[in-house]
Order: sequence, then C-alpha cells, then structure tokens
Amino acid sequence: MAAACLLAASGVLPAQAQEDAAQRAQLEQKLRLAAMLIADSPTAQRIVASGHAEARAHLEEGRAHHAQAAELLARGELAAARKAIDDALKHLGSARRLVPDHAARQAQLQRRHAELQASTERLVDAWRGRQADLSAQDSADLASAADLLAGARQQGSQGRHEEAIATLSRAEKLLLAGYYRGVQNATLDYTQRAGTPAEAWTLALTQYHALADLVPLAVRDLKPAPAALALVERYGAAASALLGQAQQRHQAGDLDQALADLRLAVLQIQRALSTAGLATPAPTGISP
Repeated sequence: MAAACLLAASGVLPAQAQEDAAQRAQLEQKLRLAAMLIADSPTAQRIVASGHAEARAHLEEGRAHHAQAAELLARGELAAARKAIDDALKHLGSARRLVPDHAARQAQLQRRHAELQASTERLVDAWRGRQADLSAQDSADLASAADLLAGARQQGSQGRHEEAIATLSRAEKLLLAGYYRGVQNATLDYTQRAGTPAEAWTLALTQYHALADLVPLAVRDLKPAPAALALVERYGAAASALLGQAQQRHQAGDLDQALADLRLAVLQIQRALSTAGLATPAPTGISP
C-alpha cells in the first residue's frame, strides 16, 4: 500500500493503473454525453412530445442504463459500466432515429441542395461553352439536364429540397455520361483557344472548376478502392492549394506565375480523375 502511494505521489503509475484511468476518463465522457441527451434537452423534449411509444420506451431504457452505468463506475466495475453506458447510448440513438429532428434535416437538405445546384449549374455552363462541338446525343442530354436544373430550382423554392436533390442527381448523371463519352473519344475540350495570358487564365480557371466538379461524381459512380480514394483526396488537396496560390499571385499581378500554378492545379485534378478511374485528355486551349 505504501509503495502504491509512493508511486502515485511521484506521478508514476503501473501500466494497468494508467489503462484503468484512461478507461475511466472515457466512460465519464460517455456518461456526460448520455446525461445531456437524457436531460431536458431539445432531443428529449422532442421524443417525449412525439407520443411515439417505442421511442419513449427507448428513452426510458437509456435513462435506466445510464443510472446503472454511473453506479458501476462509482464502484470501479469498469467493464460492466462500459457495457451499461454503451447500452444507454444505443437506446438513446434508437429513440432519436424514431423521432427525427425535421427542422435540422430540412436545413441539412437545403444546404445539400444549394451545393448540388451550384455544381450542376457549373457543369451545364461548361457544356454550353462547347455547344458547337457537341454531338446530337450530347446536345439532347444538355437540354434535358438544363430542364432538370430549372425543375430543381423550382422545387427548392417550394421547400421540396429532397425532391430537388433527386432531380439534380438525374441531371448530373446525364452530364457525367456525356463526359465519359467525350473522354473515351479523346475529344473533350472545355475551352476555346486563348489569345492572351488573361484569356488563358480565364479559360484555365473554367477548365479547373469543370473538372473539379467531376471528381466527387467519379468517386461516387466508379467507387475506387480505399487506397485509390486516398490518392484522389491527396491530389484534390494539392490542386486546391495550387489554386489558392495561383489566385494570390493573380491578385498580386504576377499573371505568368499565376497561370503556371493554375495549369499545375488542372493537372492535379486530372490525376485525381484518372486515379478514380476516369482518364482525361491533356489540357487544351489554355496556352496563349
């Protein structure tokens, strides 16, 4: 006992004691989380007010397991306390799922709709920029995508964000299918020939955003392996950093170096797409 006190006083604890202390801290954190959910929180109020019998039963089970976990932890029975608090959180999670927070879900859907609307609009604009080179099928897909885009905008204005997201997903698939056809034929070109460095900057920036918007779509549809996905994310991060650097230099008036950085950013995005499984042709039209 004296040895243990001496070790504790010196700040040196045996490995088991250190592990127990870490587990206790983790359990106390879980207990606080469960207590927040069980107390008179908006979540608990929503569950009680819902009248949903199963959800309310899960809430009560969560309370009971939480109280049990606190008692077990106080007695130092860490394994039993861990099981009890995990059971409490499981019941509380089930109760929350049965009575979802519709306001929070609507806000989340609204944000997702706004993001998807913006990215799809950029894809449509990029296609319109090369409309003279589109095949008959591409032109038909572009018209359909534009109609879907307008429909999604109207659905969003009416608060029907979930429907709008589904509509935009259909538009994305049309545009992405056309993109696949383009790269397979090695004829895709998001730009026209630039005559000056300023035009080259504008056209390269358009190409960058058009390609960057395709990365999440390629990941979603082509489902690269985890190792490839990590590489896609690395290329994407490098491209974003280069884009930021290019924009800073452009604002400072160093157009030549800004354009060089932007071309490297486009290359990184193309590498991300290629790693995801979608090969792209070499950049064209961005040299004055």
